Amino acid sequence: MQNTLSQQKYVTFSMQNILIFIMILFFGFTSLRFGMYGIGEVILLLFCIVQIVGQQNILVSLQKHIFSVFWIMYISVITFGYAVNSFLEISRQTVSFDYKAYIVILFLCFTFESLFKRSSFTDLYSLLRFIYFGGLFVIGILYSLYVQGMRYLFGLNLSYAGADIFSPFANDYHQFAYFVAPLPFVGLYLLTNEKGIRNKICAILGIVLSINIGLATTSSTLVSAWIISALLFCFLKVGQFLNRQNNSISINIAVFCLFLLIAFFNYEKVTFLINDFFEADTNGENRLLIWRSAIEAWLHSPIFGLGPGSYSGTHVFGGFEAHNTFLQILTQGGIVGGIAYLLLVSKMMKATYMNTFILCAMVSLIMYGLGINDLRRTVLWFYYILFYFLCLNSRGVKS
Repeated sequence: MQNTLSQQKYVTFSMQNILIFIMILFFGFTSLRFGMYGIGEVILLLFCIVQIVGQQNILVSLQKHIFSVFWIMYISVITFGYAVNSFLEISRQTVSFDYKAYIVILFLCFTFESLFKRSSFTDLYSLLRFIYFGGLFVIGILYSLYVQGMRYLFGLNLSYAGADIFSPFANDYHQFAYFVAPLPFVGLYLLTNEKGIRNKICAILGIVLSINIGLATTSSTLVSAWIISALLFCFLKVGQFLNRQNNSISINIAVFCLFLLIAFFNYEKVTFLINDFFEADTNGENRLLIWRSAIEAWLHSPIFGLGPGSYSGTHVFGGFEAHNTFLQILTQGGIVGGIAYLLLVSKMMKATYMNTFILCAMVSLIMYGLGINDLRRTVLWFYYILFYFLCLNSRGVKS
């Protein structure tokens, strides 16, 4: 792949790439909106219209539109769950907000699945590197202003709720952090594929910058996701090295035991990280209690869930989200919705497992969902689709 990539010419500054970059960047800048919608949604609508007009027949298939199929199924399941909820009078809630958000995500998935399935690997790689370098350039400038003590720019916040939490133009720092989450692993991927020394240096600097920006959000959920993904990355890389050396399975077991020993002798650090996840984070103080309430709510309608809405909190039906994507899916879509989500995740894992860097980038996003609900994160679903098709199309690019 690397030899082939070195011979390619990237059309980085195409109008399409620029529009997509602006779209996903503004998805994270949640305060730059007019009501529920902003520049990101407007650009998404433009892309969606272009895709629909450009197709004679609009066909959605399981093979080519796995994300769209998931969302069609999920919306159908939660609608049935809401009917069950209403019939049994369990705990009905306002559903319009979730429906609007999920339909936007559905259109996003359909739009970019339709676009990326016709794109070459070179096109998708060019888009990924443009998002990486361009995104870190823009956010890096904002971060440098934040480090110098600025908390406002043009009357807009660079921090979250006035605290020392870097969250530029974002009412929800998690929405911004999702943009940053996979970037360290994307940087490693670019580092191994770029041939120019200048690009390699920029990729390394980007990795350092993205980690510092992520830490400045003070999100223990993001840190936990990075640690899990980094451990997976190291484990896979060691396994790949041993396989190339034709070593026996006993050496693989020895390496696994070595990882366990390292974790054992760093028990205090591991304990601190766990404690930080459940107590120090702004969403973590009552996380176990919230999860328990979500499970209790789910048990009221375990098969199809309770429909759109938030059914968790410090007590069951407290009106808060479960702060865990899978538990949120269970409360809304029940076992049927949970199985659909697990099938989608397994499909993404299968598509990306040959590329350790992109696999770990995707795992960092999935692990982030263990501590927060990410169903409505537009940046997240765009990354999923881009990584999925990038890896699918890379199978035709051999070194």
